[in-house]
Amino acid sequence: MKEIIIKLSFCLAFLISSIGFAQGLNKKSLISELNKTDGLSLDAKQKSSYEKANNDLVKGLFDLDKKSATGADRDNKIDDLFNQRDKNLKSSLGADKYNDLKKKTEKSTKKIRRKVKLAKLVL
Repeated sequence: MKEIIIKLSFCLAFLISSIGFAQGLNKKSLISELNKTDGLSLDAKQKSSYEKANNDLVKGLFDLDKKSATGADRDNKIDDLFNQRDKNLKSSLGADKYNDLKKKTEKSTKKIRRKVKLAKLVL
């Protein structure tokens, strides 16, 4: 009996934390996280291109909410959206600046990608 109560408590805690995690994901916070350049300076044109690519990514991610897809298919679509963002950034920023940006923001981008995939599981 004690074992069952402990297991149920863990399951309940996991569900509550997952729901809270998903609710913390909104357009404004996601765009804010993506627009961080981690100290890399961009000129006005580059910053505009960077923000546009991030806005397009977020729009695409929230459009996925409106479609019903299986878990694997949804994860592939999320990966495709992030890959499309990378292609757009590489073409608009140039290879050198894009590589510098990728080095500085790679950890946070992976963290955001994982966060989005987890949030999609709950939503």
